[in-house]
This record gives sequence, C-alpha cells and structure tokens, in this order.
Amino acid sequence: MTALSWTPTGGGYIFCSPACGRGCTKAEHAAAKMAGAALCKRLGPSWTPRVWENLGWYYEAVSACGRWKVSPVSPKHTHYIAFLGEVGCGGTWSQYGTTPEEAIAKTREHALAEVIQLAGLLDLKVQP
Repeated sequence: MTALSWTPTGGGYIFCSPACGRGCTKAEHAAAKMAGAALCKRLGPSWTPRVWENLGWYYEAVSACGRWKVSPVSPKHTHYIAFLGEVGCGGTWSQYGTTPEEAIAKTREHALAEVIQLAGLLDLKVQP
C-alpha cells in the first residue's frame, strides 16, 4: 500500500491533495492565505502565517519564536484560540477569546498561573 500525497494538485478551480480528497478549491486556498496574512499583520511584524489543508484550507499565525500559534475557531472568525508551548508541538496551554489578542492574553494568564502553582510545589518563589 502506498501513502497518499498531501501535495495539492488539480486543474480548473480545484486545489486539493489526494490525501484530503474533499475537492478543496483554489479560491479557498487563496482566502486562507489572505486571512492568515491579515491575522499576522494584526498581531505584528514578527508573526508569520501557516496554511494547511485537512478537508478544507485552514490558517494560523505563528510567532517568531514558534512557541505561540493563533487561529480562528469559528467560520465567521468571531472566536480564536491561542496555543503556547514548545516549538513543534500543538501547545501546552491554550485558551479561547473573541479576539486573537484576548486569546493570547488568556493563554498567557493561564500558563503563568499554572507555572506559579508548580513552582509552589517546589518551594520556589515566582513573581507574577
């Protein structure tokens, strides 16, 4: 058995990889690229977009250090999720917000609270 390719192909208006098979379109890909660029512009010059396909085209903004990822979670982009974690993983901490900035702030607050709690277990003092 050979693995299906995740490299998008297609003619006409289709731009979809064989492994996906949904029939994703060039317009959906272009919209995800544009929305990803707009989200990065909103968050600042150190953010870069990442676009991927998985039964549709999706996007996220990734921080320069690679530890932060932010993406919409609703079709009309009324809610966002921010992930904070090691580079290459989904994220150790995540929270939702009605704006990308709120999702980041909530995630930062959640992570800091947990780190302070863990430091307390080790009898360390951490300044919030």
